[in-house]
Amino acid sequence: MLAEIALRAWTPDDAEWYVRQIADPEIRRFTTEPATLTVEDFRKALDRLTSSDDELGWVAVDPLSGERLANVAAVRNGDTAIVSYWVTRDARGKGVATQALDELCARALTIWPITEFRLYTHADNLASQRVAEKAGFHRMDGMPTQREVYGQKWPVRWFERLR
Repeated sequence: MLAEIALRAWTPDDAEWYVRQIADPEIRRFTTEPATLTVEDFRKALDRLTSSDDELGWVAVDPLSGERLANVAAVRNGDTAIVSYWVTRDARGKGVATQALDELCARALTIWPITEFRLYTHADNLASQRVAEKAGFHRMDGMPTQREVYGQKWPVRWFERLR
């Protein structure tokens, strides 16, 4: 079990690492990132992120070694923030995602006047659903059970966490 994580800002130097991580089959299976993501795409997204009042994102790192462990992000829509995350292969099962998600929510509350967080997971991503629950999210009923992701219909489960 990892003792602690830290969140730091993304930099252009993270681009190649990020693109390599997206190629991981498990991340690929459950992420909404395009399979064709390039270093240039990452850098454009980073420019958008740093200039947006409605998007947040950080890389979770080991505070001692600086090793990159996970991605966390949020997009604000009114008083709701939709959050997302993924974890590297070597960091899975160590509590990284739960800690990073919890820290993302805490930071978002200091930046945005929001009342709730929402997230959706692929219905087959049981590990991500457990992370959501450990981070204080509860399953939402009455939400759409499918989302279109790059032309494919994804079966999804929605979760929420109130302020």
